[in-house]
Amino acid sequence: MRLAAAEESIGGADLLRTIQVLAAPETEGRGAGTAGEARAADYIAGEFKKIGLKPAGDRGGYFQSFDIALGVKLGRDNLLTLTAAGKSMYFKPGDSFRPFGFSDEGSLAGAIVFAGYGITAPELNYDDYAGIDVKDKIVLVMTHEPQERNPQSPFRSPDAFRYTELRYKALNAREHGARALIVVTDPNNHAGEREELFAIRGGGGASAGIVAVNALRSVVEAMLRLAGKELSQLQKEIDAPLAPRSFVIAGVEVRINVSLVREKGRAKNVVGILPGKDAKLREQAIVIGAHYDHLGRGGEHSLAPDQFGAIHPGADDNASGVAGVVALARAFARAGNERTLVFAAFSGEEIGLLGSSHYVKNPSWPLEKTYAMINMDMIGRLRDGHVYIMGVDTAAELRPLVAQAAVGSTLEPSYSGDGYGPSDHTSFYAAGIPVLMFFTGPHEDYHRPSDTPDKINAEGLEKVARLVFRTASRLDERAAPLAVVRTQAPSPGARGGGSGYGAYFGSIPDFSESETPGVRLTGVRSGSPAETAGLEAGDVLVKFAGVSIRNLDDLSLALRSKRPGDRVDFTYLRNGAEQTGSATLQERR
Repeated sequence: MRLAAAEESIGGADLLRTIQVLAAPETEGRGAGTAGEARAADYIAGEFKKIGLKPAGDRGGYFQSFDIALGVKLGRDNLLTLTAAGKSMYFKPGDSFRPFGFSDEGSLAGAIVFAGYGITAPELNYDDYAGIDVKDKIVLVMTHEPQERNPQSPFRSPDAFRYTELRYKALNAREHGARALIVVTDPNNHAGEREELFAIRGGGGASAGIVAVNALRSVVEAMLRLAGKELSQLQKEIDAPLAPRSFVIAGVEVRINVSLVREKGRAKNVVGILPGKDAKLREQAIVIGAHYDHLGRGGEHSLAPDQFGAIHPGADDNASGVAGVVALARAFARAGNERTLVFAAFSGEEIGLLGSSHYVKNPSWPLEKTYAMINMDMIGRLRDGHVYIMGVDTAAELRPLVAQAAVGSTLEPSYSGDGYGPSDHTSFYAAGIPVLMFFTGPHEDYHRPSDTPDKINAEGLEKVARLVFRTASRLDERAAPLAVVRTQAPSPGARGGGSGYGAYFGSIPDFSESETPGVRLTGVRSGSPAETAGLEAGDVLVKFAGVSIRNLDDLSLALRSKRPGDRVDFTYLRNGAEQTGSATLQERR
């Protein structure tokens, strides 16, 4: 009876009020490490205190802090100089050129090579680097891809999308031996648009291992004139026959100096504990969590780049999940609980699951005594009663338990057994803890300024939160241990993003920042090519399919260049010793 009354106390109006506070203009989109996020954290901590949760953060407080990269801004000594026939032209940073946030720092000079779009696509019989030596030179490339406006272009294939990405162009130049990269907006397909420098807008990401700058067309035209060339004509000569027109700009030297200030900040999880009442079960905890950070004022993860600087409120993503956490904490405080319950609002999810990863490495309750983790991410836009529940096969007992909890509900659950996905439950499952993830599906406002509280389905949110409460209650009262299962089949992204591009390898990266090159693994999926090849948690991938791996961006691009059935070689470090392996990639499912 107490549980029924507690469940009935979870109301849509209260849930919506929490969302309205978290998604208010004052929180400025809750970007990790920002003042707006700090205001949201203070609010959540205040709610935990009202409910009576014990602080479970650092130094006896509710906050668990960790370092993050906030972004990148220009340093003091940026320079681009063009020299020919003894005369030099100097270009000002910010006005004529701008380094990318992923650029290496340093000063260098060298010959310059025009390399078209900077693309190497052997499956399309196209290579801007064919027959041209760019080792130790500076490469000049255009944005986008050949025949951009042609719907029949081979570059319209989904598998070819990666070739338009700036990180790909930087990696390709680096792997061909170039020392630096200059990127200019291609003229013919964007002539009617206002030309702007687009580098350093909303963050930089991990270093690409090459000096890289964005220059205006006027700067590039000054270079090309010295070779009797013109950018628009070069683009036409490439696009019409779909054939590269790369060449060395003879007699021209370019000097580049890049100085960046990489801003660091502190983000914080908000963690509170409701101690268990059963003498035997209270030693075990259930973590109930959701991320409260969002995109702030946009940046590289925004799907509305034309609205850079606009507040992205993140009402559904993920103020809705945090509202669920607060509501469940309030309901369990009223009903009582047998096991200890850890309620967590994670930061840094949008920039790589950083908050949940930090928690797993610095748990408020020992991981070996953590029974299960329940995650709520985007539960505020219920449509047609459909709720997606992931992780139901991460323990043998979870699928029937969740199905029983849903009996009598008007919701229509869709189940996925996989414990991995682009949200915070992944950090826990990689650590061997059974997980469940509740989600009401993608929508057109995802990662846009239009994800506002007025679009929340409060009645639907109430139904989902009550289902999560019933599920958590059954886990709370269950005396027997859970039999953890390592799920095998990869599933589409938890937010409905589809199967993605490229082939399937099955490595699980550590999303924490690292000062050393390579991608450290927190594990590998059961039955995956990575596991079959012998990779283990703790290994550091440093080369994959012939590409040097400095960071996760490099690994993602290298993997996306391959197809199912391809055999790839890789190099990794295990306990500091270099080892090699090979694997046959599989199809994503």
